[in-house]
Amino acid sequence: MADTLRMENEYGAFTVRSKGASLLALKIKGHELLHDFKHNAGDWAAGAVLFPFPARMASGTIMEHNGQEFHWPINDEKHHAALHGFTVNQTFDVQLNSNGVCCRYKYDGHYEFYPFPCDLEIHYALGAEGFSFKAIVRNTGTKVLPFHIGWHPYFKVQRNWGLTPEPTVRLIKNEFSYPGEEIPYAGHEWAEEVDGAFFYSDNPRIRNDEYTLEIKKLAPIVQIFRPANAPFIAVEPVTGLGHPDFPWIEVPPGQYREIRTAITLV
Repeated sequence: MADTLRMENEYGAFTVRSKGASLLALKIKGHELLHDFKHNAGDWAAGAVLFPFPARMASGTIMEHNGQEFHWPINDEKHHAALHGFTVNQTFDVQLNSNGVCCRYKYDGHYEFYPFPCDLEIHYALGAEGFSFKAIVRNTGTKVLPFHIGWHPYFKVQRNWGLTPEPTVRLIKNEFSYPGEEIPYAGHEWAEEVDGAFFYSDNPRIRNDEYTLEIKKLAPIVQIFRPANAPFIAVEPVTGLGHPDFPWIEVPPGQYREIRTAITLV
């Protein structure tokens, strides 16, 4: 099984890595849209699929569902938290198909902190309307499966870049960076690190000198991360957080849920 696969057609090209089903490169209409971390892509979870939750949970490590608590291990020592779920470190079976690339991961439920067997499929495709992401979560167990999912692409930013529209509100963070209640949006300080969940009334857009791209949001919130003055920004579509305002998506036994987002040039 190949570690990476590259797909190219008349609309552009993209590269997917088997670990984390990670999108490493994306070219549309001659424009390279993603930042290249080279050999450090894994350290940044660049382009990775984040399941069964995308960011730090409001509790830090405890996933609550149907009156049960599932205690996740800490993998973010700085913030004493569970971060990005577990698929970011899993190897997917990656195959080319007629439309793009399909990434498959079969999970047997062996982690005590997430005892929910499932099949996860990620479909990437590039066509006339842009680049599409489709996730299919199939419940192969006997209990209702809870999840959220997120995606972690890092986009290039150039000298005269901008991010629009302005968010309406955001979730405040405590001293450990766990998401809390809603507070008014007070602007981004790009000379400092920006990291948090922001509410958008419309899809976020990144403007660069030569193009503007749009990321289709999956929920009212979008996770934004950019180190101070970095040449990149992560604009992360997420279905929700481990947070009281965002109930878990549920999949009954034997059924599936489909999640779609996209990147387009506008």
